[in-house]
Parts: sequence; structure tokens; C-alpha cells
Amino acid sequence: MNINQYMNFQALQYGKLATVILPAHNEEEAVAKTLNQVYSQEEELQKLGYGLEVILVLNGCTDATEERARLVTFERTNFRVVEEPQLGYGYAHRRGIAEARGDVLITLDCDATYPTPAIPSMVEQIEKGYGFVTTNRSTDKMTKTSKAGNYILSKLARLFGDAPKDTQSGMWAYKREHIADLLGGVGPGMELSEQTKFILCKQANWKEIDIPYMDRVGDSKLNPLQDGLRCLWHMVRT
Repeated sequence: MNINQYMNFQALQYGKLATVILPAHNEEEAVAKTLNQVYSQEEELQKLGYGLEVILVLNGCTDATEERARLVTFERTNFRVVEEPQLGYGYAHRRGIAEARGDVLITLDCDATYPTPAIPSMVEQIEKGYGFVTTNRSTDKMTKTSKAGNYILSKLARLFGDAPKDTQSGMWAYKREHIADLLGGVGPGMELSEQTKFILCKQANWKEIDIPYMDRVGDSKLNPLQDGLRCLWHMVRT
């Protein structure tokens, strides 16, 4: 049974399909832990009537991210690796979105900072009628720089319209019907996070849920000043 046949089988067996998109740039230290945490929620998703698809997007990886990912997924037919050669958080997400087959798409960073038990909770909110569910991270595990930057950008975002408390969170879920809205309107870098939220808060009935935020595994790829300025510029443009 090839991947297409298996995903069709999953959709038929459980009624619907949830796709988890994991963008990764040199995450060899965290990828196995992140994948294991995602798959730990498969049974809970099945209880909600959803099969699971997981897509790892390799974004300019030069380390052993793929090899370590395949070590923990080699028996899983609902796992795919795709490559996005253009380096950028936004490029990676856009590639994952284009590849996804799910009725609901869920994204989270591949650094083990996001709580995967929130995945079925977010899908449950989608089932209740929300088209977009995003997350508000606790700040106790953030660096002072990240905490300050997130606070400033999130406060500024609400000056431009309806926006979540945490515009920089990398974990959210939305219905497939909103894919076209995103592919045509988000940038190639870290600004995708807030742009996604701006767009979907306008297009869908939305909700923000509180989540814990864990210590990062591996080195951060974030450039606080450069990425912060990019986010601010795209906030104004969006």
C-alpha cells in the first residue's frame, strides 16, 4: 500500500484526516522527541474521528534531521518528508500547506517546545465550529528578549485590528478551506506566523487557547532584531 492509498484508507476509516506540519531547519537534536510526542496523540485524534498524517518539511537542513526522523518513523506509513530548498520559515510552511491532505491542518515547530496534547484539544474546538484555533504560550520558559519582543509585537498587532494575545506562537490549527487564503498572502520568513493569524482572524470564527511552553531542544534559529523588524514591517503591510 503506497502513501496515497494509505491516507485514503485513513480518511475512510476515521471519517476525516488531520495533517500535522513540522517545518525543520537543522533540528537533529529535537526531531525524534517532537515526532514521538506528535504520534503519542494519534489515538486521541482517532477518538475524535480523525486519521493522522505527519509532514516533516526539511528547510535547508545540513545536519542529520532527516536520518533521525526516519529512525523513529520507519514503520509508519502516515509520515512523509518533503524538502523546501528556499530557506525561510514561511517557505517551509507554505510547502507543508501545499502538500497536506488533511481536512484540518495543525502546525508546530520542530523543537519540542509545544505541548502535543493540545493537538486533539484544538481539533475538538474545530469540531465545535471554529475555523481557526491558535495558542497563547506561557512565558516562563522564554528568554527575556523573546518575551519582550513577543509582548511588543502582540500589543502592536491589536492596534491594527482583531488579533490574538500571542501573535508569534508557532502552533495553530485551521480548516482546509482556508489554505487558499494563506498560500496567496503570507511571506517567506518568520512574519508568516503573525500574518497567518491576521488573515485567519478575518476569514474564520476563531479561538485562542492557553498552552504551556517548554524548554527548547537544540539551538534557536531566531534572529530577534532582524526577525522582529520583519514582523513589524509585514504587520503594517498586512
